[in-house]
Amino acid sequence: MDTSRGGWRLFAGVVVMLVALVVVGRLQGRNLGGEEPGPAGTTRVTAGSADGTAASGLVVAGRVALPGHAAAVAVGENAVWVLLEHGALLRVDPDRHQVTGRLELGAPTGPLSVGAGAVWVGNGQATVTTRVDPARLRVTARFGGYVLAVAHGVLWSYCCRRGYQPTGLSRIDARALHPRPPLVVTDALGRRQPVGRFAVGDGAVWTQAPEQERVWRVPLAGGPARAIGVPGLAYGLAADARAAWVLSGTSDPGIAPDRTGRLRRLDPRTGAVTASTPLPELAANLAAGPVLGDGSVWLAGPHTRLQRGGGILVRVDLASGRVAGWFWTLLGFPQDVLAAGPHGAWVATAVPELLHVVPA
Repeated sequence: MDTSRGGWRLFAGVVVMLVALVVVGRLQGRNLGGEEPGPAGTTRVTAGSADGTAASGLVVAGRVALPGHAAAVAVGENAVWVLLEHGALLRVDPDRHQVTGRLELGAPTGPLSVGAGAVWVGNGQATVTTRVDPARLRVTARFGGYVLAVAHGVLWSYCCRRGYQPTGLSRIDARALHPRPPLVVTDALGRRQPVGRFAVGDGAVWTQAPEQERVWRVPLAGGPARAIGVPGLAYGLAADARAAWVLSGTSDPGIAPDRTGRLRRLDPRTGAVTASTPLPELAANLAAGPVLGDGSVWLAGPHTRLQRGGGILVRVDLASGRVAGWFWTLLGFPQDVLAAGPHGAWVATAVPELLHVVPA
């Protein structure tokens, strides 16, 4: 065997690749294989793929090379939108998997939201939001404040602080940019409750107060909020007309990746838990999502079994609440780089690259 420095580097590289393939094989739960044909226009990745990926129930429908690392991804207005860390906004054609437009907004920027006929980009200090025309890629307005969600023709963010803690949600008309009365979270006794992560559904807003093992259902029409017990801390929320989804965990997130992640589906009217899905392979406290799209709930983040890099994308079926597919890569997934639409999910990697993943 060559004992020179180059020989040892080659030997070490082979060992690392073999270990990676063993891990992939265990994740796949079957013998190592090569690339398999998927549906037309897609590539099915399986254990042993050349780029260090493995998948079950999911296929990569397309890849988009990015000119920088992604800070956020969103889907809407007939396009996929990528906000780069240095402040550029990219428009991506979801069918051709090509960048069709770019707008320099300056750094730092974020968050990123799409809806009501526009793209909404905040600055890094959460003090100014820029409205962008999605067709012409031009800035059409700037206003004070920031936008965390767009729903029902309204721009949503936090308001009504007591000390450092917000107790309500700001609502701004997306067309006229005029403020509407805020939605203040109060319990049955009329006491204001702190607001944390939130998701806007059809009839209610769902929010979790920091460091509390409960989620509040806040009626959009006003009235007292209902407290719903959820074990652990909520790491993510999503909602639509059919259900609300809560990603939570019970480990101390400050020590290590939370391996106790569980996705719960809540009845949209009563808040009763109708499904509970354990996600032990996803580091729940570092995950992006849940996000809704293509009849699925999607989550992405670091894999709990890998100490140095590696991420997992998980698809959960809306109807059954069960894991219906996963995609694993050595490249990993940064936070806030997951979005979903009517045709699958979009997730950025550290290459940098944007992957379009769909059910197999």
